[in-house]
Amino acid sequence: MPGEVLGAPPRRTRSVCAAPSPEPPEPRREEAVETLRYAVNGFLSAIRADRAGPEGPIDVDADGTRYRLLAALADELDLDNERLARVLGLTAPAVRDLLAVHGREGLVEAVRAGRGRGGSVARLTPAGRRELYRLDALFRESWESAFADLPAEELRTAARVLSRLSGALMSSR
Repeated sequence: MPGEVLGAPPRRTRSVCAAPSPEPPEPRREEAVETLRYAVNGFLSAIRADRAGPEGPIDVDADGTRYRLLAALADELDLDNERLARVLGLTAPAVRDLLAVHGREGLVEAVRAGRGRGGSVARLTPAGRRELYRLDALFRESWESAFADLPAEELRTAARVLSRLSGALMSSR
């Protein structure tokens, strides 16, 4: 090979991002990790596209956005609009608009924040909880059909991988 010194050990090339390893990784495993990395990047792109909506930064009629809002409120964390916006990955004005739309529909209401804090937070109404259950059933059915061809053990493995990815993302904050 050009540039090699006769008698010297062969040069190994490696990514500048990877720490040197004592032994080369098994090729199939390295390929599988790279495939996972591309799949996760594609998944994150799909989430960003879903959040963007088909017509601008937010589509209040989108079931996905509605579900995320209602599910976040169901956790009853007393999130103000700023923190709720961060949880949903939206701007504070977009969340304010969403809460107004869902308030007019009777799905959410403003209540006084608990634990001695001032201001108000949004909470689900009984109608909002019913809507959340309806959407949850729709998404569950959709997921069941999307993964009908995968065995339960593969689904559990995928769940473990996503859990580890979540842990890796959270620990990097």
